[in-house]
Amino acid sequence: MEMKTQRRLHAVNSIILIVALIAMAAGLVTLTLLTARAAEEVKGTDLHMVLARLAWVATALLCLTLVLLLWAVMRFVRSRIQFSTKGTPIPYVDAWALAGKRFKLPEEDDEGEDSDSEDDDPDDEGRIDLR
Repeated sequence: MEMKTQRRLHAVNSIILIVALIAMAAGLVTLTLLTARAAEEVKGTDLHMVLARLAWVATALLCLTLVLLLWAVMRFVRSRIQFSTKGTPIPYVDAWALAGKRFKLPEEDDEGEDSDSEDDDPDDEGRIDLR
């Protein structure tokens, strides 16, 4: 459930970014055309140079916006393709059952007798005999 929410949020963020870049590109195209047309009308003045430079700056920003738009679209398409292709599901493996099958207790020589000849004293809990 968490993965679907993350995919949806990623898609919404990508679409918002793409729409914003398209709006910026449209605004920069309009700015470029308006300043270029205004620069043609006032030839021979200092205003012509200012408008021509503004048109070039708008064109440079438009190119940068188009590169970012291409990057955003490619990233969105790649994420859609990556999420849509699913591999074969991996079968469930019960690790605890496998570990239980592999585990073997060491076999003792005499199961009924203690190997130590010492007396088991219940009052002697945790004490070490230093004889």
